[in-house]
Amino acid sequence: MANFIYITLDTTAPSNPSIKVEGNAIYTTSQLVTLTVGTSDGITTNYQMKIWGDVDTAHNTNVKDTEALSSWIPYAINPQVKLSAGDGTKTVNVKIRDDVHNASSVASDSIKLDTKIPTVSVTNTDVDKVSKIAGKDIFSFSFSADKDIQEYKVKLVGVTNATHDTGTSIPTTNGSINTSGVLTVSEGQVTTVTIKSIDLETAGATTDGQKIVKVFVKDLLGNWSA
Repeated sequence: MANFIYITLDTTAPSNPSIKVEGNAIYTTSQLVTLTVGTSDGITTNYQMKIWGDVDTAHNTNVKDTEALSSWIPYAINPQVKLSAGDGTKTVNVKIRDDVHNASSVASDSIKLDTKIPTVSVTNTDVDKVSKIAGKDIFSFSFSADKDIQEYKVKLVGVTNATHDTGTSIPTTNGSINTSGVLTVSEGQVTTVTIKSIDLETAGATTDGQKIVKVFVKDLLGNWSA
């Protein structure tokens, strides 16, 4: 029988800890997000991790807003956490430890929670009545949004609470200007729209009477205004 044993001394913490929230996305519309947690260690058997940050502390009893309050849980590559309520930038942190509890440094990632649909403000309408007579067959107005947008469209709709997928887009065939666009427009930036009555007619305004022209905008996350 041997009069000795082998014991492995391991004082090296997991190397290169990393975390990505929703694949390193800039924005999310959902509080529930998926993390990508990693380390360059080749073998992670019996590893653990601790997650904390701007989270909903009621969602998971092991994941809290501070490192001290969070608990060590089994290491997983794609855990889910629920971000804290309220739009804004959220930061999630992770620390990884090995099977003999050598703990890594902290890795962090941030994402902006944005659950609010954009709101449009229409101003500076120059006239409230047009005809088809030259000089009286054109009107203009301006609009802006309370968020950065990537697309907008101006439509003839039947009711004021119409949604973006209803109504008819007003064409620019006969001289209307800025009735749609696919471009980045900054929050608060003013866009001026000019509409000719013949283009309004093409969109469906074939009878006299009050018509509703509505602006819809899409923010950088794909949310359309109401």
